[in-house]
Amino acid sequence: MLNSNNTIVIIGGGAAGMISAWRSASLGESVLLLEKNAKLGIKILISGGGKCNITNASNIRSMVKQFKTNEARFLKYAFHEFTNEDLLTLLHKEGVETYARDNGKIFPVSHDAEDVVNALQQMMERIGTTVRLLSPVKEIFANPDGSFNVQTNKEIIRSRSVIVAVGGTSYQKTGTTGDGYRWLQKLGHTIIPIRPALSPIHLLPIPPTSWQGTPIRDCTLLAIASQDSDASGEIVAQWTGDVLITHFGISGPATLEVSREAFVAMEQGKTVEMAVDFYPELNAEQLDEKFLEEIEKNPSRTILTLTEQFIPQKLAEFVLVRCAIDFAKKLNQVTKVQRRVLTTLLKRLPLGIVKEIPLDRGEVTAGGIALNEVNPTTMESKIRPGLFLCGEVLDIAGPVGGYNLQAAFSTGYIAGTSAATRVKD
Repeated sequence: MLNSNNTIVIIGGGAAGMISAWRSASLGESVLLLEKNAKLGIKILISGGGKCNITNASNIRSMVKQFKTNEARFLKYAFHEFTNEDLLTLLHKEGVETYARDNGKIFPVSHDAEDVVNALQQMMERIGTTVRLLSPVKEIFANPDGSFNVQTNKEIIRSRSVIVAVGGTSYQKTGTTGDGYRWLQKLGHTIIPIRPALSPIHLLPIPPTSWQGTPIRDCTLLAIASQDSDASGEIVAQWTGDVLITHFGISGPATLEVSREAFVAMEQGKTVEMAVDFYPELNAEQLDEKFLEEIEKNPSRTILTLTEQFIPQKLAEFVLVRCAIDFAKKLNQVTKVQRRVLTTLLKRLPLGIVKEIPLDRGEVTAGGIALNEVNPTTMESKIRPGLFLCGEVLDIAGPVGGYNLQAAFSTGYIAGTSAATRVKD
């Protein structure tokens, strides 16, 4: 056994783990970081399509509001203690220049996530953090004296302060296989049911081959749940943004945002249908007026060419078939009833029934360690003093836009500070 009572042991080398390691070491403490993979920051490397959406440019008040009420309340202190500006200042010092898009998403100028991982690694190494790769943890045991034994595949390490930053259970190929839930449940913690969040959605039937790869820009995606086939259904989630039609169903920002609530509805035994509103900024009457304007300008055009102007070309024929309108019909021959049928469908076009929302494909995991069992100002367990929890292992899941990575960095920073304070005391 390696007796490291005065060494802080950190399990997990992702965003939360690396920032907590750097913070504890910068306060003068001995830090040992254990990572099961051969590289640090594997999930960071695939975030944002490899470009890494580091954080968001929103002010702290706006950032907190992006999370569900209990999550926002929990994160408020951490977001104020270690802000998005604090994070960017650290990265800039390491030579990682960043920029903000119009939607607030912040990326490295290089568009290379590896630059972010390398910067965090340099910060840790320069301050003296010991990193052990290929060191998967098998179990955490609580000792009667308040210390912990951390069992790896090679040794048992004894420590008074342990930080668990192992992530959730999404993208398991990155190493986030849900191990932390099992360890922490054995130590007395409550696990809120694990659900996918920010996940693509598989549909039945599968979209036609001709549709696959088609983006639908600036639409509103609706998740409509019904208890049985006779029910009209209720909208359980909706989001305005882009949708991408894929070989299995749909993806894209709007899809990711509605996936969590759609999954909950399915858990309740409901059938969930996905539908798209192509013109969320207009009601049916306003859309009809827009059609009329185009008809008056070009009465001899065909209804197909006009429909292709309003929605993606590959979907236009399908929509007209659903409306029972001949493709070749001239605009001045389209009846008021046909026009209204068409505008109604463009406001709510069914895409298919949800077959599956895969847990492993979600960008983050909803559920995890119950937040009321963790002190939000220290990230210390209320069940096991000396045990600190941060990042995605907690019951936190925000929207797309860099919010989840900021939550990992901020909670990791607090955990690193608090673990170092405990060792000093």
